[in-house]
Amino acid sequence: MGSMFMLGVWLFLLLSPFPLAFSERCHPNDKKALLQLKKDLNNPYILTSWNPNEDCCEWYCVKCDLKTHRITDLFIAPSVPETNFHGRIPPSVGDLPYLQYLSFHKLPNLVGPIQPTIAKLTNLKYLILTNTGISGPVPSFLAQLKNLDLLDLSFNNLSGPIPSSLTTLPKLTWLDFSRNKLTGPVPAFGSPKKPGPSLFLSHNQFSGPIPASLANLERIDLSRNKLEGDASILFSKRPQYLDLSRNLFAFDLSRVKVPQNSLTWLDLNHNKIYGSIPAGLAKIENLQVFNVSYNQLCGQIPRGGKLQTFDKYSYFHNKCLCGSPLSPCNHK
Repeated sequence: MGSMFMLGVWLFLLLSPFPLAFSERCHPNDKKALLQLKKDLNNPYILTSWNPNEDCCEWYCVKCDLKTHRITDLFIAPSVPETNFHGRIPPSVGDLPYLQYLSFHKLPNLVGPIQPTIAKLTNLKYLILTNTGISGPVPSFLAQLKNLDLLDLSFNNLSGPIPSSLTTLPKLTWLDFSRNKLTGPVPAFGSPKKPGPSLFLSHNQFSGPIPASLANLERIDLSRNKLEGDASILFSKRPQYLDLSRNLFAFDLSRVKVPQNSLTWLDLNHNKIYGSIPAGLAKIENLQVFNVSYNQLCGQIPRGGKLQTFDKYSYFHNKCLCGSPLSPCNHK
């Protein structure tokens, strides 16, 4: 009798038109902050699932910690640019104290400066604000985020210099400020004791010489800026990726001691580099990209390795380079 009664109760609950009451995992303070954020962004379509009557750990674009149930990830990144997403970065984003991952991506109508309230997110490891309309300076308060591992502010309208205080971030391994309107010198990232982050600063308006400390970095993209002087220091350690193309660098390439087997990418095109191509480049087995076109190089292209696998466009428009894949050298 008892078992039949319990079965009846179970069937009633299962078939009842009234939903079962489940305990909500999401912390009420996190939920309040997220709902305010949604309101401040004019209730965009991508946040339709943010229903106040449902557990916010189940909402789209967020992730909760499995044990504490606090919001750790907020990633508003539509698969196509969100055109009805208007406004600035809401101050309420700073009211998510356990946030470790914050991403706003492909939001062209997200405008204004980077919100100072982000400095409150001391647990943040990944900050990604990319392909948006945000403008203004790179704020120095980002240096307060001591747990940052990755900082990506690429494809925006940021202007002004990079604060030198960002070089003190102790855990930073990746920094990408490419495709903005940044100016001034490149700060002194890296040191012998702390190698420094992979540094991507292409398509800006940086100028002046580069600091010697960058030699401690393994991946550097400084392409399409107005940098000048001697960049040969960048070859002194064991770089893996060097893109210095379309700048004003001027140095004798023949004096460069090429690191063996670490270099996979070397692009020096459109500079004022002179001398000859060092024979050591022919010994690098892992070289995948190589371009020295539009410089002032001279002499025979070293034979061996992979140097002959690159086409003539990797070498042309130099002073007097010769040898495969260019025309043979005319030895008299």
